[in-house]
Amino acid sequence: MASNIPTVIANEVKQSPSACQREGIASQARNNDSHTQNFSKSRSFPVLCLLLLVMISCSSSREMIDDEDLNEAEISVSELLEFVPDYRESLQTISGNGRAFVSEPGNSERVALQFLSNRNESLITVRTSVGIEGGQIYVDSDSLLVYNRVDKYAEKVPLNQGKLTSVGSIASVNMLDLFNFTFLESDVEELYESDEFYVAVLVNGGRIQISKESGRVVEVNQLTNNRTVPYSRIIYEGYAQIEGFQLPRKITIFSQDGQSRATLLVQNLEINEELPELGIELPGDIPIYR
Repeated sequence: MASNIPTVIANEVKQSPSACQREGIASQARNNDSHTQNFSKSRSFPVLCLLLLVMISCSSSREMIDDEDLNEAEISVSELLEFVPDYRESLQTISGNGRAFVSEPGNSERVALQFLSNRNESLITVRTSVGIEGGQIYVDSDSLLVYNRVDKYAEKVPLNQGKLTSVGSIASVNMLDLFNFTFLESDVEELYESDEFYVAVLVNGGRIQISKESGRVVEVNQLTNNRTVPYSRIIYEGYAQIEGFQLPRKITIFSQDGQSRATLLVQNLEINEELPELGIELPGDIPIYR
């Protein structure tokens, strides 16, 4: 069942001219050096796509909690987990659409996107502000496939190859996992609290900030040198009750190096609906680079 969500008002993001060049790739016979040069010239679309998954306007009003404001929590980790929404069993599919604002050094973009996801796969379709489809991204448990419709090529990247310094690695986050961030008791090393939040310090050095009032995850931070996760920070805002699930309407995600960021403003969501088969049908003349 569909749920229409009011658009979150965000600061206008000044658009810079797109870096995409419509020179294309003539054939699969073109060598890797030529592809690398073309990719550098037309990086706007891949960066947009790969940031969108997963998925700030130019700034965020939320500030990280100072350690001096934290005290040892009066509840246990197991008690906290009973309080935090965990939909890994009950939420199996999600689909919807929204707008995204992407910011990276020297470039800002606004696009529309449609997404579909189950627990194993995600499919994102990206359109420009005038409705032109720019491409698609397909993610499964093993790899990520990016189809650049503008420059007419595709790129397939194994998720375990460790290129987590790239902004593109954000695409390895499944959409369901992004909308409902969960963690296990064994992931938590220490638990603290402030007046408004619980702060779970993870074994890997990351931190999860949880609202005392609602139990909702409001922020996730990872160490900048943590190469096991493809992002450095996620901010969740504008939660709404949708078909019995508490889900965010606004998600801000920062790249691993913190230099690039994207805000997803959700406009419509469908929960636990049957999805079509997920995947990208590439034209026969489209080269796939690996």
